[in-house]
Amino acid sequence: MAMNATRALNDVTVLLLGDVEAGHRQRAIEHYGRLGLRCQVLEPSDGLVAKLTERVSQVLRHVETPYVVMTLDADFVLAPAVAQAVVALDQQSDCIAAQGFSLGYSAADSVVKYYKMGSGSPAVMGRDAAARIEHHAAAERQAWRAVVRRSELETSLKGLPVDLDFTGWQLALSYQLLAQGRFVDLMQVDVVCEYLDHSGSTALSDRSRSLAMQTLRAHDECQLRLGGSDAGYELLNRFVVGTAGAICAPLLFTSRWTSVIDDPVREFEPRQYVELPYYNAELFAQLSALELMLHVWPTGKPHRFALEGTWVRQRDLLIEHPNDTPESLKERYWQAQALNLFNVEVNRRLLSTLTAEDERVHARELGGWLSRLEQYQGAGQAASLHDSESGRLLEALARAVPAAPERERLLVELKSRALPQLGFIILDLDDDSTALQATFDSFVASGLRNIKLVVLKAGKSPAITTSSDTLHFVEVSEANWISYLNHTVRQLPSEWMMLLRAGDVLTLGGALRLFQELADGPDCVAICANEIQRDQEGRLVEVARPGCDLDALRNRPDLMAAHWLIRRNVVVGLGGYSETHRHAFELDLLLRLAEQQGLCGLAHMDEFLVIGQAPSPLMLGDAVGTLERHLAVLGYQGRVSVQPEGHLLIDFRHGASPMVSIVLVAGSDAQQLRDCLISIIQRTRYNRYEIVLACSQDNQQVVAAAVPGLGARVRFVIGQAGSAADDLLNLAVGQAQGEHLVVLSQRCKVEAPGWIEALLNQALRPEVGVVGACLLDAAGLLLHAGYDMSISGQLGNHWLGMTADERAKTLWPGIVRGVRAVSADCLMIRKALFEQLDGLAPDQGGDIGLGSRVAASGLLVVWTPEAQLTASV
Repeated sequence: MAMNATRALNDVTVLLLGDVEAGHRQRAIEHYGRLGLRCQVLEPSDGLVAKLTERVSQVLRHVETPYVVMTLDADFVLAPAVAQAVVALDQQSDCIAAQGFSLGYSAADSVVKYYKMGSGSPAVMGRDAAARIEHHAAAERQAWRAVVRRSELETSLKGLPVDLDFTGWQLALSYQLLAQGRFVDLMQVDVVCEYLDHSGSTALSDRSRSLAMQTLRAHDECQLRLGGSDAGYELLNRFVVGTAGAICAPLLFTSRWTSVIDDPVREFEPRQYVELPYYNAELFAQLSALELMLHVWPTGKPHRFALEGTWVRQRDLLIEHPNDTPESLKERYWQAQALNLFNVEVNRRLLSTLTAEDERVHARELGGWLSRLEQYQGAGQAASLHDSESGRLLEALARAVPAAPERERLLVELKSRALPQLGFIILDLDDDSTALQATFDSFVASGLRNIKLVVLKAGKSPAITTSSDTLHFVEVSEANWISYLNHTVRQLPSEWMMLLRAGDVLTLGGALRLFQELADGPDCVAICANEIQRDQEGRLVEVARPGCDLDALRNRPDLMAAHWLIRRNVVVGLGGYSETHRHAFELDLLLRLAEQQGLCGLAHMDEFLVIGQAPSPLMLGDAVGTLERHLAVLGYQGRVSVQPEGHLLIDFRHGASPMVSIVLVAGSDAQQLRDCLISIIQRTRYNRYEIVLACSQDNQQVVAAAVPGLGARVRFVIGQAGSAADDLLNLAVGQAQGEHLVVLSQRCKVEAPGWIEALLNQALRPEVGVVGACLLDAAGLLLHAGYDMSISGQLGNHWLGMTADERAKTLWPGIVRGVRAVSADCLMIRKALFEQLDGLAPDQGGDIGLGSRVAASGLLVVWTPEAQLTASV
């Protein structure tokens, strides 16, 4: 860097404003320290943006340089550009700030994508404030990012309004700076900004910008008063739209790092914007340096999430097994490095194995690469995996493994007992020897004996074996593997069997627990356990199965159908696995088992037993076919559909339209009662229903005020003055004419017209006793998804407060499933059963007690997300 540029940098302080993502700050501080730029940070506060102006002003009092540039912790101010800005301002003393352009970036696994963050604009900026605002609106530049004289920034901060959100604060400060003085317009890239694609959140962005526009107009009234005319209003609107931050920016080029000796390879999109200052060797050299730091030191949720699966795979490849050799370790280290070049530990281990004479060149190149990576002492990929969902699951698996002495004691004890033999049939249909070895390694690590392994392998078997060997290979093809599978099951000497796929691994804690359970001689025919699935990128997903729930099996076969431990003679008795639904053959077998004997003899082990790959997308297509076959066997003409979220939805098509009585107890809030009743009458599609409304004599006037004009569907029953709510409910039930009841709270409102049909879809099944609805608050947050047992054994409403996005990412709140109880705010039950079980009497435990009594009678308690209502809190 030229001497005058170095001197210029001594006159600038970078002011870090903070960021919502953890981890950015430490990296930013080290980055600017390496560049020789002074840096001041805003210390964490209570998170209120309203105090941001005060905090910036406080920091500025300690800044000694004449110039300041503000940025976010995730963004990177470029030192050469800052130096040029300072030189320009030194030469043009009548200007208060200097600014060029921004370039957006988005980092992923060994890839950085760059986005256009501005537009071409006239080189000469107008001298009056309105012209400067027009210029920045057209150029889509955020003036608050400029290199600005410290004294001018302090003055601008004093004129800002209070109680702004961060977007409003940025806009107001930009407006204030532009109103205050001239800018030097520079054709250069000043800052590389983290770009987050908000194209799917247009409505939220529109609301944010609308609020920002209101704030800016109010501020303008005390400043330039541009908003007083139509033209001025349009100018302010363009300024907000152009400078509030891109919702969806054009992709310019993608940078992939694939070599330890070469720079990243850049792939440009068909359309480029040559009028912008993105295309020069100096900038690309700076980007290469930034990319190295981004990849070695990943921060922020999107980047860490993109890397999570790779970190898990690399971790697995670094594990040393008892049967490893130096060559097998070296091969796995090469595999781990091929996944991601920037893992320091992977490169260290690989370098330690490159000792042969013909590996000297590779060792020298890798040594140089490792030196480049190790310069970032603050980077910690292990910590990032530790903080991820996959890391949390790996820690849970580690905690489930007994300490070495206890494990040895358990293994000795198991060897001394007469354990039934367990047979594992491993499907290696892709002829993937590496994946198969991972499965074998998990068996070796378990230390368990009295097992039988049969591998159905596409391609050439690695060894000649016989069916009497502990490990036996059977060569199969895509056309005949199910036939060979059934033949293997019939010939297997084991009492119990489980299917695995190459790459599936047994967990140590789960395997020990399983053999302990088998040692006690369980009186069941099939056992399912919790498991962990790998998604397509290798991330780990927790599948804590809700017991042996037939509804969960039907609705989420991708989570429920694999890795059941089944008595071999049961599989033989069912005729083996069907070839008709080849991608859902395990689901088909379990459904046939349920058709023959219901849920009797099925057990659940609350332990992670297998880490396996998520099923093929083809599985759901075949699952629809076997489920419709299953429904026909049960006497339904049902239809099954695949939902966008990935689960299945069953319409049983009962054919019956029973009378439904909606029973309510009137409370003291007349308006709430009226809103509830109006929502039922106006939004219910089902025709055969009545509303039975119960109230006490001392509440008649409130009810009378709420009911006029609501039609003949509402019938009243009047109880004695002072009657308790449960007495009034029983009174209403006694007067109800419907075969089925909907017990409803007046705090609920109907939103979806098919809510009664959704409840009847489950309630008309003969095995179902009571059905609960999905309750949401006015903001769409989840209020009720059934009462379930937690891991600690507590019964509760465990998904309370979840947003729609959170529910989509969580496995169970989006499907029909069995639960312990459902809320009395909205439930459906046959009238005869309700009366038989003493209803919702408080001394019987209310709605939770009703669920217990339903289950004790041999019927199911079911919750459905298809019947949605809103409820006031």
